Amino acid sequence: MSTKMPQTSLQEKQTKIYSKGSNQTLKRKRRTTELSEDSENIYPPNKVPALSQVPCSEVCNNSTGVTDSTYLPHQQSSPLKEQQEPVSWSELRSSTCFLTPSASGSGSGKSNPLPSLPWADGSQVWSIMCLGDQKTLSQRDPDMFQRHPTLQPRMRAILLDWLIEVCEVYKLHRETYYLAMDYIDRYLSTHQNIPKSQLQLIGITCLFIASKVEEIYPPKISEFAYVTDGACTEEEILGKELIVLKGLGWNLSPITPPGWLNIYMQVESGDMSRPIAFIYPQYGGLQYSQAAQLLDLATLDEGSLKFSYSHLAAAAIYHTKSREAALRTSCISWEQLAPCVRWLTPFANTVIEEGENLLRSAAPTTETNAGSGLRASVPNIVLDESHRIQTHVVDLTMLENAQRRLAKDVLSLDCLETEINIDSNSPDNQNGLLTPPSSSQKNSPTPPRLPPQLHPYT
Repeated sequence: MSTKMPQTSLQEKQTKIYSKGSNQTLKRKRRTTELSEDSENIYPPNKVPALSQVPCSEVCNNSTGVTDSTYLPHQQSSPLKEQQEPVSWSELRSSTCFLTPSASGSGSGKSNPLPSLPWADGSQVWSIMCLGDQKTLSQRDPDMFQRHPTLQPRMRAILLDWLIEVCEVYKLHRETYYLAMDYIDRYLSTHQNIPKSQLQLIGITCLFIASKVEEIYPPKISEFAYVTDGACTEEEILGKELIVLKGLGWNLSPITPPGWLNIYMQVESGDMSRPIAFIYPQYGGLQYSQAAQLLDLATLDEGSLKFSYSHLAAAAIYHTKSREAALRTSCISWEQLAPCVRWLTPFANTVIEEGENLLRSAAPTTETNAGSGLRASVPNIVLDESHRIQTHVVDLTMLENAQRRLAKDVLSLDCLETEINIDSNSPDNQNGLLTPPSSSQKNSPTPPRLPPQLHPYT
């Protein structure tokens, strides 16, 4: 036994050395395989030749201090001038954070009113917002009431007016109401033959969903069922909630008119020299309330479905501030914005008639100390949040007055177009010459032209 013990120990040592060497060989082979895989699967392919800065992994993981030369064709020790994406799949797996690409590579070509943001690419953010706005516009059908024979545009206005009152009672935000309105319009645009007995259930369900999306402390479902006065039970709201969510495709985060209004007014009154302050409100609450209440009145009319939310907010800026402010903050051309501005004019005139009644707010002024520490860096920060609460300052009577003004404007435009067409088609003007009528035609009685009949609002 004593003679065999040294041989056994020697064999064990040889086995350990062999296994250790084989493990190192396997590690080297695995490393070579990873390098070859990265060389074939470059992420993204078109950025490898132009790589001239420090990669994202070195910026995020400064504690390592060692970088493989295989991944860095052109290493530089200078600070990062342009934010880069991971170059290879290994860097993508090892990165703990990702920097936003620079605006130079976006290639959108569209003017961008947003300032240079340190945490995101302003051009890319603006492009995504505009694409989302067009998508929301395509999902809302201006002729959706033709899908539902039992529904009328007046019913939609009554439902939205009631939802505004509910939001005022529970101190819900404007964003919550406009999210509910967007859900209602999109749901009605994608369904058919909805009976009018289900309209209130759809409205309160959409407000219930919107409150859970936007509010920090949303009301309970029993409170939403209570405001319907027994017309909708809690079980019916819960059952309808899943149906509405499926009908909306679970797309619950559109940029609403108050959202665009917030961006436009922030661009107009914000301090562009301090990009970090762009996320904090810099505008006055009174100006925001005036434009938002104009939107409250205009969106009660079904004609607002023809325009995108960004155009509605820009038109509200036009009527409350100026044309230059609307075009500068929205980057929308006048040819694109003019139809929405003309349509919104009767509603703006109705708001002007009301005067000081629209300046009141049912929500008390609430000062918060959440941003008191930012006074040094953001001196114009607005701490009052009362202007963001939805108030019931517009009613159906104002809507009827605005619709009568709108009908008169449409009637006058139709008469003007009719006169222009008749004058252009007359035989006297076929040669392009303005000739007076003969003496025999001056005294001949001609029947007056009746204006075309306009369908009244129902």
